[in-house]
Amino acid sequence: MKIQTRIKKGSKVRDAHTVPGVIYGKGMESTSITADIMEFTKMFRKMGTSRTFEVSLEGEKHLVYIKEVQPLPSNLNQARHFDLVKVSKDDTMTSKVRIYFANKDAISKKGLILNTVLETLEVEYAVGKGVSQLELDVENLEEHGSLIVSDIVIPEGVKVLSNLDDVVVTVSRPKEEVIEEEPVEGEVIETEETEQSEEE
Repeated sequence: MKIQTRIKKGSKVRDAHTVPGVIYGKGMESTSITADIMEFTKMFRKMGTSRTFEVSLEGEKHLVYIKEVQPLPSNLNQARHFDLVKVSKDDTMTSKVRIYFANKDAISKKGLILNTVLETLEVEYAVGKGVSQLELDVENLEEHGSLIVSDIVIPEGVKVLSNLDDVVVTVSRPKEEVIEEEPVEGEVIETEETEQSEEE
């Protein structure tokens, strides 16, 4: 991805169909930059905040990862500002990775509800070994069942920093809604008081 040194202020940059950001990290000072909004969006969707990639700035290549993206208040799918962190191939990284729940449809077909407790896991890995998501298969879960962190298959080179005994997801049955019948007009609802008055 190509980035450029930024001179204009953020609002003027966004008017030009580019998104403002900053790059900092190993061996370089913090530098204000810009990137093409379409190119950055494509890269963010592909790499997330855990995978590294190369950027070109004024003819120099840097190995980076996206640390943070601030969305536009008016459009949460569009970036307002982003942070890139430069790393080296010998570095170790930590980040939160999204959990993808595979075969959720199988739970719905059983008439059950999937209750998500954790949506991300904090992991550690060497540069270049990052993953954009971790997969957890929920197909075999039954009512009152649950899966914990240790049930997730972790790729080689990735270390989970979260507690392995933490519950990730549970399954339950939907609560049946009790509908109270409204009395028909003119109908006498029997209570203890009415029963006593009838006896008298």
